[in-house]
Formats: sequence, C-alpha cells, structure tokens
Amino acid sequence: MAAACATYTPSELDTKRFWDIEASRQKTKVEIPYGFPAKLESSLAWKGEDIDVENEQAEWKLDLTDEEISAIDAALKTFEGKNHELSALSASTFELPSEFSQRLRSLSDQLYEGVGFQIIHGLDPTKYNSKQQMIVYAGVSAHICPQRGTVDVKGTGVLAHIVNVQAGNKLKATAPAFSNIPLSFHTDNCEIMAFFYLDTAIEGGETMLSSIWQTYNELAATRPEVLHTLTEPWVLDTFKPLDLQPPRHCRLLQQTGCPKIPVLFRFSRYPITGWQRQRNAALSIPTTAQHETADAIQFIAMKNAITLPVAKGDMLFVNDLALFHARTGFKDDDIPMKRHLVKMYFRDPEQGWDIPEEMENEWRTSYKKEEGMEEVWNVLYKAGIEELSMLNG
Repeated sequence: MAAACATYTPSELDTKRFWDIEASRQKTKVEIPYGFPAKLESSLAWKGEDIDVENEQAEWKLDLTDEEISAIDAALKTFEGKNHELSALSASTFELPSEFSQRLRSLSDQLYEGVGFQIIHGLDPTKYNSKQQMIVYAGVSAHICPQRGTVDVKGTGVLAHIVNVQAGNKLKATAPAFSNIPLSFHTDNCEIMAFFYLDTAIEGGETMLSSIWQTYNELAATRPEVLHTLTEPWVLDTFKPLDLQPPRHCRLLQQTGCPKIPVLFRFSRYPITGWQRQRNAALSIPTTAQHETADAIQFIAMKNAITLPVAKGDMLFVNDLALFHARTGFKDDDIPMKRHLVKMYFRDPEQGWDIPEEMENEWRTSYKKEEGMEEVWNVLYKAGIEELSMLNG
C-alpha cells in the first residue's frame, strides 16, 4: 500500500511519488483485456497541449451575439406569457429563430464527435430572477440536446445546486462536491452534463477537463494491468441510507459493442476512499490494486488536463462518457452560495451512443420518464437537498 495514496485528495508528494515510480517501471508483459481496443482513435482522445484554451475563436466556445441574447430574452417572455409549467420546457416551447436554433443544435456534434465539451458565453444571470434563470438554462439546452435527464437518486429532480454547504457551517459532513476542496477527476452518471455558472468563487474553483479516452490509451500502452482491474467487480459506497441509494456493485470499464463508443469508462475516487464520511465498514476494503488504479487515473488525467476559461453566466456542456471533470479548491470567504453552479443532465438520442445492458437501469432512472412521474424543479437551493444528489466527486 506504500506506493498508493488512500486519501481522497492526493498531495504534491503523492503526485511526485507516482511519477517517480512510473519513470522506473519496467515494461509489462501483461496484455490488455481480451476484446478491448489497443487504442481509441478519436478527436475525443486529446491531451491538454492539443487544446488552446486562450483561443477566442475555438469551435468549442460560442460567444452569443446581442441579437441572440435578445432572442433568448424574447423566448423567455413568450414562455412565461403562455404560463407553461417548467416541465414543458423544450425546443418547441422555448422558441428561438430558426438560424439560431440550428446553430445551437449543431453544438451536439462538438459534444459527441469533436473535443467533447462546449462553452456558451455572454449571458448575464443577474438580469433574471431564479425561475427565469432556469427557464433560460433549460430552454437553451433543449436546442442542443433535446432529452433532459434527472440528477437525483429518486429520478425526479432535474436541477442540482453545486454550492459550498460548509460555508458558515464547518462541522457539516458532506460529499466533496458540496465543499470548497479540490475535486479529483471523475465522471457523473449521465451522457451530457451541463453547468450554469450563476456565480464564481472569489478565488479558485476552476473547472478542469481531461479526456477519458486519452487516459485509456495511456493505460493500454503502459499500464494494461490497470485496465484489468477496472474490468473486475468493484464495490462503491454511496454514503447514503440503504433505502435511498445502496452501495453499487459494478465494473468501471466495459465494452459496449457500439462503434461510436467502444468502451464505457466510469470512475470516481470518492466512493473508494471516502472523505469526511468514511466507507461503510461492512463493505469489502478496496484492494491495493484498486487504490493503485485510482492513483493512475487521477495522475494521468491531471497530466493531460485543461483548465476552462469559464466566467459568471457561462453554460458548459460536457460529454460525460468521454471526459473526466475536476475542480480546483476555492476561497469564498465563508460566504454561503458565493460559488453557485446549477447542474443538469441531457442526451441527444440522434447521436446513437449505446450503453451496456447492465447500465440500462441507471440510464432508465435518469432519462426514461415513467408515466405519471412528475419532474421536480428545485429552482432555489434548499438546505439538505444535496443529500439526494447522485454520488459526486
């Protein structure tokens, strides 16, 4: 265990130790798992050096024009004027000019066939009230990816407020996402994850992305034994009551049989190491190989990561099946709700990305609205609502 970090947030010393070991590691004779690709060839497999985050003209950044912002405001006014319920939000009820709608719709290709992320810049969230902010957010998003998912364990809530719940309450235990500590690289349980940046931190809190597919390629080339570990069963704690969300038993790396997404690679360090909440003692203890796998993913993802140039009012869309995301630690001067992101899940069925059969129940919970089941729109953050969120961090 001496070679692996068993805590949620690795230190600089842990990072140095990992790369020192890698530098002296002998080439392995282990083959990659049977049937898995030796390399994923795709624009989704990128290194940080491939992405120029300072490029104002990048395809992954859409700067809204004054006319487009006016069109969004007009669509908001029309939607409110018809007294629609929030659950009625769609591309047809949030009416945008055809050319603008088509421009937004084309962004789906960037998410599935480009670099896997998209920033929309130019909105001022302070000119809308809380409900209007969510109408604009979900309305614009519907023109990009038409299918909306749910973000909570009950399969009803469509909004998750990512805030530091410990601001002013230092003793409250929670998941890392709802604090101000750095978040390790991880995936959510969705297809397209979106953030609306209602406000940013006083210092820090930057969003980072790293290619899952590039991480896979480097592991396949240098650490195939890690891929073997990922294909084996893992026990992931949820740190929730059993009747709300029991521990998950799953394989973190699977074949899909879908040419567009040959492998499904899901990962989060938190259910393995715990943080303020420790793993359930009744669960099996993570093995040395699992801790070493968690380190390999974290440090390789960090090596290839980019820090996004997002600002207050931006919307970010991320292909959660192709990219890991993380966050730097931040300062908010103990001001509750200072850094405030709202998360939503989406997908574009027309892109034709399939998932393994054993993931179907999770996808059905998030994306298949059962007859008679109503969406819950928590427009405002309510204390404790984060406990219903899917596992974060």
